[in-house]
Amino acid sequence: MKYILSIIAVFAAVFLIAEPKLAAGAVGAAVTDCLEVIVPSLFAFSVLAAYLQRSGLYRTALRPLTFPLSKLLRIDEELCAVFVLANIGGYPVGASLLAELVRRGELSEKNAARMLCCCFGSGPSFIVGIVGKRVFGSAAAGLMLFAVCFLSSLAMAFIVRSGGDIELKRSETRYDLSSGAFISSVMIGARVMFTVCAMIVGFSVISAMLGYIGVNSLFERFFGLLGAGENSCEIFAAMLEVTRIKSMSPTSGALPVCAALLSFGGICVIMQVAALSGKIPLKRFILSRITASSISAFAAIPLSKILPPVDVQALAPNTSAEPFTKNAALSVCVLIMCGILLLEVRRDKG
Repeated sequence: MKYILSIIAVFAAVFLIAEPKLAAGAVGAAVTDCLEVIVPSLFAFSVLAAYLQRSGLYRTALRPLTFPLSKLLRIDEELCAVFVLANIGGYPVGASLLAELVRRGELSEKNAARMLCCCFGSGPSFIVGIVGKRVFGSAAAGLMLFAVCFLSSLAMAFIVRSGGDIELKRSETRYDLSSGAFISSVMIGARVMFTVCAMIVGFSVISAMLGYIGVNSLFERFFGLLGAGENSCEIFAAMLEVTRIKSMSPTSGALPVCAALLSFGGICVIMQVAALSGKIPLKRFILSRITASSISAFAAIPLSKILPPVDVQALAPNTSAEPFTKNAALSVCVLIMCGILLLEVRRDKG
């Protein structure tokens, strides 16, 4: 394995030297996506999810949802709260919250690995606002996709629960409403965002490198033979980095494909989960993505039949994205986020 990775590293270095403009373009496009899509849709909810958990407010704020879910799934209410937050907050939220429970000694690594199989999903902000409106030109299509992905996670929760009880060591019920809880939650959100955005930028360069050597073309032909049509060139890119799903075309079979891709999450997101999950084993989680994707795809097939035809002409083109250097507000927010993260690292070392 070390020789293979060494060869890949050498090739990557050659690519960066031979095609600096291509690599720089990939980085610029990824940073723009992070500023325009990822940070607005994920950062605030990452902070909110962390604050609800750290303050203890999730016990009361989410009880109308967690109480019936706990009876339905026969899983502790606190874990049901993580399930809800993970599936409406965005992909890395579940891994971050479960890792915190493991760190506090309330959940074993084995049970956290089981819960991670269902505490994983793209939030409605991304699915409805980006996939629904940008790909299908309809918020209704986005809501359909979110419902399908949520039901897939629910099905995974039943599968996880069938493997036996999931024990949670309850700590003393306390509420921390201090400013310190909020500040630490912002720091957690900054760490999540920094990891997510860095991985997206890295995978954008990897995708450009694979395209340079013709790998993308091979997968385009493969998916074309499977009948993917216009989306043959986009599926592999979305499998690597799920935000590329925004470039899909609203063809007749696009809804099930998008549902499968959203439940899978992409290699980049799986790497983000690995970075944020601490000591939680990931083998079970990675295998669960195949099952979850299949459930979502099959569940979306009947919905694709009732989806109204998409007027491609009416879809707003996204050909002139504003360079991030001109988007001062978002750039300043990212700089502040990085500053918070660096301060936290310095504090931990001190």
